[in-house]
Amino acid sequence: MAHGIMFHHFHSAGHSARPGSISDNQFDRMVGFLQKRFRILSPEDFLISVKRGSLQGNQIVLTFDDALQSQADVALPVLSARGIRAIFSVYSSVFSNKPDPLEIFAAFRADFFRDFEEFWERFFAHMGAEEPHKLKVLEENYPADYLALFPFYTSAERKFRFVRDEILGPVRYAELMWSLIQATPSFILDEVVSSLWMTKEGVQSVSHLGHSVGLHSHTHPTRMDQLPVAEQEDEYKTNKAWIESELNLTPQFVAHPCGRYSRETISVLEDLGVQAGFRSTLTSGPYGTVLEIPREDHANVIREMEAG
Repeated sequence: MAHGIMFHHFHSAGHSARPGSISDNQFDRMVGFLQKRFRILSPEDFLISVKRGSLQGNQIVLTFDDALQSQADVALPVLSARGIRAIFSVYSSVFSNKPDPLEIFAAFRADFFRDFEEFWERFFAHMGAEEPHKLKVLEENYPADYLALFPFYTSAERKFRFVRDEILGPVRYAELMWSLIQATPSFILDEVVSSLWMTKEGVQSVSHLGHSVGLHSHTHPTRMDQLPVAEQEDEYKTNKAWIESELNLTPQFVAHPCGRYSRETISVLEDLGVQAGFRSTLTSGPYGTVLEIPREDHANVIREMEAG
């Protein structure tokens, strides 16, 4: 049973649409839809129920990942109007001028191509020109059920993520993307970064409004489960220290970046005193802990709304 609803991107006059993003009107209708079917708990009440082991099937909490500015501009006013408090999980490197390049690349895909398929065609051609042997690797190794647990991805997006994560790896993928960006003079990096993420003061404002600010790692690695334990510890200790220092609070929640974690990750988080955590899928976690609460992506809620 998914007890969390997961949100990332929103669009408005100041934030361009991208795959999976929703408007303020869509978000407001979605929250109303959820309120009719579920009891949306505050982070505090949700945590009490988790600790007691008394979460009911109709109890959920809203969660927002990555400290994106569109969440502050589009979602926060709706939450305030409806009297709902939520969990915002932030990664902290962005506040030390080290933003996640994957988010920058996603903005490039969204803002400089008609759709994802156009981007995929150009990226595929670029990769083929740079490393033609990788095309054969893709053809021979792509599993038909890759990311099947994430139905909100299109077939092109699943194949792209396989290339990015399984064939190229983070370093080579970044090199290819930066080379594409450098060939696009109208892409101004500083402007993109300032439009994508909240500032430190923005996160403080979220906290002052009564929302919970949780862990999401320091640098947002896409494969936390494959990092050495010492690096996992550093990711979350640094993240926790930033939240404690800048917000003067102890984070109670974690959202696993890209839904990736291991038994060792769970141990690291338990040692840090984290009380509850969220996966990125509807299935229960393999280790049976309160740090693996399933979440439903908002795209599934939209489909249910439209079907009903």
